[in-house]
Amino acid sequence: MLKTANIFMTGGAGTLGKAIAKRRKQERWTGKLTVLSTDAGKHSAMRALYPDVNYIQGDIRNGEALKLAMSGHDVVIHAAAVKFIPDSEFASIDTIDVNVYGSEVVCDAARWAGIEQVCGISTDKACHPANAYGASKMLMEKVFQEHARYGGDTIFTLVRYGNVLESRGSVVEAWHRAMEEGKPVRITDESMTRFWLSPSQAVDHVVETMELGANGLIYVAKMPSLSIGRMLEYVAGGSKCQVVKIPMRPGEKLHEILLTVEETEYARDMGDHFILHPSTAPRFETDDPPLTYTSEFARELSKEELYELLKG
Repeated sequence: MLKTANIFMTGGAGTLGKAIAKRRKQERWTGKLTVLSTDAGKHSAMRALYPDVNYIQGDIRNGEALKLAMSGHDVVIHAAAVKFIPDSEFASIDTIDVNVYGSEVVCDAARWAGIEQVCGISTDKACHPANAYGASKMLMEKVFQEHARYGGDTIFTLVRYGNVLESRGSVVEAWHRAMEEGKPVRITDESMTRFWLSPSQAVDHVVETMELGANGLIYVAKMPSLSIGRMLEYVAGGSKCQVVKIPMRPGEKLHEILLTVEETEYARDMGDHFILHPSTAPRFETDDPPLTYTSEFARELSKEELYELLKG
């Protein structure tokens, strides 16, 4: 669907937006791509790489402008959000305003503009949330699912995944820089685990989600995880480095969850992913054990897989 569609993407100047622009260029997608974000600097940097993309500076909370900007597009990918956990803890009101109320504005504008399908980008932080970011993303999912229940011609679907790992701007780059400069490597807890994927894999999950065309459902990828300690071991490659322990950031958890125990009765195991139905849907009767999927017990990412992720 995305290969021929006119795509409008909120928060489109970020990691996922750049990955979609890259995939579009590589595979010669025929539809236009329009990205909207509040950051003119990111637009300028992205325009140098992808000059054929349309760039609009704007805020998703401006409904009237959003309606006009969406007009003429077929699908919307909603990635705009306050994403950083410490920021969301210290600015929770703004986080709620952008991630919850802003998402509602996006859904309303999509209906007005006659968008065929809207895909909301969610996160493992939405499961048993321990911070304002996660809580706001959980509510964003509920906003999408309520719009799906309204009916109409627009399909609302969601994808939930973990941490997108880039070779630049990531914790890995920070570690490499510290080691090159002979400085200590800073980590929180060696046993802390996270789900990891590359920008390219994130695009794959969005494509798979939108191909389902399933109203109100959440696509949950079964992702491998890796502990911070093991990741540092792989990144150091046998080199000795001084490690300094720092406190966990406000709102951080030791492990993340992609599917909770409470969601088990609403989920279907599809092999490499789950399809999660809304909590307002009938429960699935099953004698199978709970499908809870956590970074603590997920398949461990190998060293070779980590290196592939860092290639993008």
